[in-house]
Amino acid sequence: MKEWKKLLRRGVALVSAGAAVWLTARTADLSGAWDTLSSLRAGEAAVTALLEAALGETEDPLSSAGLEGVLRLAVEDTPELAAQGDAVAAWLEEAEDTAETSAESETLPEEEPEGEAGADGAEDSAVSDEAQSEAASSELTPEEDSVETLAVDWSGVSADDIGVDNDTGGKTVDVSALLSGEMPLKLQSAEAGPQILIMHTHTTEAYAMSGDDVYTETDTSRTTDEQYNMVRIGEEMKAVFEAWGLSVIHDTTTYDYPSYNGSYGRSLAGIQAYLEEYPTIAVVLDVHRDALIGSDGTAYATTTEIDGESVAQVMLVVGTNDSGLEHPNWTDNMAVAVRLQAAMLSLAPDLARDIDLRSQRFNQHLTTGSVLVEVGTSGNTLQEALAGARLFAQAAAAVYLECVG
Repeated sequence: MKEWKKLLRRGVALVSAGAAVWLTARTADLSGAWDTLSSLRAGEAAVTALLEAALGETEDPLSSAGLEGVLRLAVEDTPELAAQGDAVAAWLEEAEDTAETSAESETLPEEEPEGEAGADGAEDSAVSDEAQSEAASSELTPEEDSVETLAVDWSGVSADDIGVDNDTGGKTVDVSALLSGEMPLKLQSAEAGPQILIMHTHTTEAYAMSGDDVYTETDTSRTTDEQYNMVRIGEEMKAVFEAWGLSVIHDTTTYDYPSYNGSYGRSLAGIQAYLEEYPTIAVVLDVHRDALIGSDGTAYATTTEIDGESVAQVMLVVGTNDSGLEHPNWTDNMAVAVRLQAAMLSLAPDLARDIDLRSQRFNQHLTTGSVLVEVGTSGNTLQEALAGARLFAQAAAAVYLECVG
């Protein structure tokens, strides 16, 4: 009897969630349905199952509820959701990623903090054109004479030096084969057009306030001030790449404000727009910072000392098709990430954290050169993050230049 009642309650919840989404989609535009999805906190599992059914990502996601026919009717009569497959997929990915991050944060040990937490914010906007992006970020660009071009030689780095934190449900990688194999990434010359797109799905992420790096907090570890959020980190990378002769576009669009939910869907559209306008773009770097939060709210930093300087560690995140979303060539992205990791390790053995292999695809199905770059955490200072960003860009530039031809 108890199992029957549990099944009935689950069925009622599923039908309620399905009905809410169906009614919204039938009476308003897709953005209205999105608001409904975001508001159904009590039935997130039901909404996820409904959307997965609409996308055909699972064979029978609702059969265990015993109400397959009712929900399937709601899904099939909601073409507005099914027609937006990529956007819905991004919404699902983000919901899963947020849940995993929250679960990981709660398991961190309680230690002395290495820095105070930062802030939030930003303005929602459409994709900026190249001129607007350059004008908006010109004040953040480092002086040309402050950018070094270092010699990077990763020939001495072996596969054993490259760690992979495999968070998938069953994907495997052969690091040795990827490191020694042919590089799948190809770049045109800088004269042909932009080669690299730097952008930030979570633009407003910020660092611990320290010294003169003080800003107005609009939410924990987030700020709309581009001098202190991920835009500043992207500008640091852009300056290094350009010093090496690479052609870069920096998309400074805010994708995670005023609404954090749906940011991957919005950045997906932004990336697609840039790729359509500039088909020479081969590399897409989605630059973030990580968050390691203890159960007591302490923000932890990931740092190393390089030549006497405190530097934020860098982590590459590679998405797969493990969640069921279309991403058949994810191993090519992994091969690029392995080469980037080797180049970072050649500069400093502790600069890079292990590569994080994930089930979600993080919009990385759009180009072979797509990778998510986590520069430090919310516990790091901005100056530590800038130092880490410069070293990553030095290593990455050396790799990319070998791919030009």
